[in-house]
Amino acid sequence: MSTSSETDQPAAVDQLATALQALGHYRGTNTADEHAAAAERIGGEAVYRAYLANALLGAAQLEAILNESGEFDAEQRTAVYLQQQQTAGVAGDQTSMLEFLRWQLLRLASPLRESAQSEQAGPVQVAAAQTAEGLDRLLSVSAASQTLTEQADIDSVAEQLDTAHQALSSAAENIDQLRALTERARSGSDSGSSES
Repeated sequence: MSTSSETDQPAAVDQLATALQALGHYRGTNTADEHAAAAERIGGEAVYRAYLANALLGAAQLEAILNESGEFDAEQRTAVYLQQQQTAGVAGDQTSMLEFLRWQLLRLASPLRESAQSEQAGPVQVAAAQTAEGLDRLLSVSAASQTLTEQADIDSVAEQLDTAHQALSSAAENIDQLRALTERARSGSDSGSSES
């Protein structure tokens, strides 16, 4: 299987569309005119290529979900996950791996933040968003600490650690609120059952 080091340029739109077709997620004609019109509609070729790449990522993730539903032992699951890292070209490189994990986390953090800002969001969703923010900062610090050279780098790491601490502390406060609520609910249900 190829790795990103062998193909470090983004795929062309027709290649992405062909891959989507192979997985049954592209219904167009995959012509240059069709792609040019779509690119113009959504803001240019770079945006359109990213759009197709993310559609392909979603299709591949769906395949991973479906294919990982079987029985795997811990060693097999680790080997399966390692294949993603190898194909992405980050296996064996600590800094690249941390940046790759951070990139994956940012994709998770964005919908969590949006969900946490809705009126229906409770302390669990808010705590999850805050935890993602804290983890993002910690991964950023981990990646940066591999190459610290100047005072400015150290200052940046200190700021990132402060932000991580604040986000994780806020997450812990939200979890504590929820735990207090569940304890009160459990106490109420225990007293109700003892009275009956």
